[in-house]
Amino acid sequence: MKKQFFTICLGVVITILGNGAVFGRDAARDLKRMIGYTIIDASWVNKTFETEDGVKIVELANGTLFKVDLLILAPLPLTDVIVFAKKFGDVMAFKLLIDNEVYDAFLIPRK
Repeated sequence: MKKQFFTICLGVVITILGNGAVFGRDAARDLKRMIGYTIIDASWVNKTFETEDGVKIVELANGTLFKVDLLILAPLPLTDVIVFAKKFGDVMAFKLLIDNEVYDAFLIPRK
Protein backbone atom coordinates (compact mmCIF):
# COMPACT_ATOMS: atom_id res chain seq x y z
CA MET A 1 0.00 0.00 0.00
CA LYS A 2 2.78 2.44 0.96
CA LYS A 3 4.74 1.45 -2.13
CA GLN A 4 1.80 2.35 -4.39
CA PHE A 5 1.35 5.71 -2.67
CA PHE A 6 5.08 6.43 -2.96
CA THR A 7 4.96 5.57 -6.67
CA ILE A 8 2.06 7.98 -7.22
CA CYS A 9 3.81 10.75 -5.28
CA LEU A 10 7.00 10.17 -7.25
CA GLY A 11 5.04 10.43 -10.50
CA VAL A 12 3.52 13.72 -9.35
CA VAL A 13 6.96 15.10 -8.44
CA ILE A 14 8.41 14.07 -11.81
CA THR A 15 5.46 15.73 -13.56
CA ILE A 16 5.98 18.88 -11.51
CA LEU A 17 9.69 19.04 -12.31
CA GLY A 18 9.03 18.36 -15.98
CA ASN A 19 6.38 21.07 -16.28
CA GLY A 20 7.93 23.79 -14.17
CA ALA A 21 7.22 25.35 -10.78
CA VAL A 22 3.91 26.94 -11.79
CA PHE A 23 2.26 23.52 -11.97
CA GLY A 24 3.90 22.49 -8.67
CA ARG A 25 1.52 24.67 -6.69
CA ASP A 26 -1.48 23.00 -8.32
CA ALA A 27 -0.12 19.49 -7.63
CA ALA A 28 0.55 20.41 -3.99
CA ARG A 29 -2.99 21.74 -3.68
CA ASP A 30 -4.35 18.48 -5.12
CA LEU A 31 -2.24 16.39 -2.76
CA LYS A 32 -3.49 18.41 0.23
CA ARG A 33 -7.02 17.35 -0.71
CA MET A 34 -5.90 13.71 -0.50
CA ILE A 35 -4.95 13.78 3.19
CA GLY A 36 -6.60 10.84 4.94
CA TYR A 37 -7.50 9.01 1.73
CA THR A 38 -6.23 5.48 1.13
CA ILE A 39 -5.65 3.72 -2.15
CA ILE A 40 -8.20 0.91 -2.28
CA ASP A 41 -7.97 -0.16 -5.92
CA ALA A 42 -5.94 0.21 -9.08
CA SER A 43 -7.76 -0.58 -12.28
CA TRP A 44 -8.51 0.82 -15.71
CA VAL A 45 -11.49 2.26 -17.53
CA ASN A 46 -13.67 -0.36 -19.17
CA LYS A 47 -16.11 2.19 -20.58
CA THR A 48 -17.70 5.54 -19.86
CA PHE A 49 -21.18 6.75 -20.63
CA GLU A 50 -23.45 9.67 -19.94
CA THR A 51 -26.98 9.38 -18.57
CA GLU A 52 -29.93 11.27 -20.05
CA ASP A 53 -29.50 14.01 -17.45
CA GLY A 54 -25.80 14.50 -18.26
CA VAL A 55 -24.25 12.48 -15.42
CA LYS A 56 -20.93 10.88 -16.39
CA ILE A 57 -20.46 7.27 -15.33
CA VAL A 58 -17.11 5.47 -15.37
CA GLU A 59 -17.09 1.67 -15.34
CA LEU A 60 -13.85 0.07 -14.20
CA ALA A 61 -12.51 -3.25 -15.48
CA ASN A 62 -13.95 -5.11 -12.48
CA GLY A 63 -17.47 -3.76 -13.17
CA THR A 64 -17.45 -1.12 -10.42
CA LEU A 65 -19.41 1.98 -11.43
CA PHE A 66 -18.64 5.53 -10.31
CA LYS A 67 -20.54 8.75 -10.94
CA VAL A 68 -17.79 11.29 -11.58
CA ASP A 69 -18.38 15.01 -11.09
CA LEU A 70 -16.65 17.61 -13.25
CA LEU A 71 -15.42 15.04 -15.77
CA ILE A 72 -15.51 17.05 -18.98
CA LEU A 73 -13.82 14.66 -21.40
CA ALA A 74 -14.45 10.95 -20.98
CA PRO A 75 -11.25 8.96 -20.52
CA LEU A 76 -10.38 6.39 -23.15
CA PRO A 77 -10.86 2.69 -22.43
CA LEU A 78 -7.83 1.11 -20.74
CA THR A 79 -6.86 4.42 -19.10
CA ASP A 80 -5.36 3.68 -15.67
CA VAL A 81 -7.45 4.64 -12.64
CA ILE A 82 -6.43 4.77 -8.98
CA VAL A 83 -9.34 4.64 -6.52
CA PHE A 84 -9.00 6.43 -3.17
CA ALA A 85 -11.44 6.21 -0.26
CA LYS A 86 -11.93 7.92 3.09
CA LYS A 87 -14.55 7.21 5.72
CA PHE A 88 -16.53 10.11 7.18
CA GLY A 89 -18.63 8.57 9.96
CA ASP A 90 -20.91 6.08 8.19
CA VAL A 91 -20.25 7.51 4.72
CA MET A 92 -17.44 6.57 2.34
CA ALA A 93 -16.02 9.30 0.12
CA PHE A 94 -14.20 8.38 -3.08
CA LYS A 95 -11.76 10.10 -5.39
CA LEU A 96 -10.48 8.79 -8.69
CA LEU A 97 -7.12 9.61 -10.22
CA ILE A 98 -7.65 9.53 -13.99
CA ASP A 99 -5.11 10.96 -16.46
CA ASN A 100 -3.24 12.74 -13.63
CA GLU A 101 -6.41 14.55 -12.51
CA VAL A 102 -8.23 13.88 -9.24
CA TYR A 103 -12.04 13.75 -9.39
CA ASP A 104 -14.67 13.43 -6.68
CA ALA A 105 -16.64 10.25 -7.33
CA PHE A 106 -19.68 8.48 -5.97
CA LEU A 107 -19.87 4.70 -5.90
CA ILE A 108 -22.97 3.35 -7.64
CA PRO A 109 -24.04 0.23 -5.74
CA ARG A 110 -24.51 -2.95 -7.74
CA LYS A 111 -28.06 -4.20 -7.97
